[in-house]
Amino acid sequence: MGSRGEALEEVKEERPVRSEDYLALLYRLSEAGVEARLSVIAGELGVSAPTAAKALAKLRERGYVERRGFSYRLTERGLRVAERVVRNHRIVERLLTDVLGAGPREAHELAHALEHVDGLAELADRYLGMPDRCPHGNPVPARGSRRGLPLSRVGRGVYTVTGLGELRGALEWAGRLGLSVGARVEVEGVEGDHLLVRAGGSVVRLPMDVASLVYVERAG
Repeated sequence: MGSRGEALEEVKEERPVRSEDYLALLYRLSEAGVEARLSVIAGELGVSAPTAAKALAKLRERGYVERRGFSYRLTERGLRVAERVVRNHRIVERLLTDVLGAGPREAHELAHALEHVDGLAELADRYLGMPDRCPHGNPVPARGSRRGLPLSRVGRGVYTVTGLGELRGALEWAGRLGLSVGARVEVEGVEGDHLLVRAGGSVVRLPMDVASLVYVERAG
């Protein structure tokens, strides 16, 4: 795994949120093509907007984050830390699902606490044979690439889920609909800003912003 990267001091929050959590979230937002506005960042991390603004200001001062207009983005220094944390997260998720029998959602929640333990991720990586993606189908940084297209960009037909973006809305909808990598969904049409999708035997109106975080390939 190479260097364990730079250690960042914690920022006190309403709930335990580390400086590294902000950087990892900015990585995930960029990966998903979602604009990293303050309201989005605060919502994803479960903190108030003033708390998020204060933490981001500190990260800007230390050279990990920069602001462009109303959006935040990683600097090269911040990207190095974010890639390490996200890599740890996705490897630990695989350990939790493949070895310890956790479900994908449970593994995701547990991995948020364990992703900061570099030694655990390194041991898990060697034990698992350096996996290239997590249980949600997301590529481990520097290994592999995204498979499939966003569900929001495909036409009518039957598709196989290849990935689920690691953002709150996508994972909540996936849990509600029983979506996981390998599951089949049928796109039946568009209704305003919703996609009509048949999953688990029923048709649901899936918000388009959530559909953009569900990646699929046409079913064979």
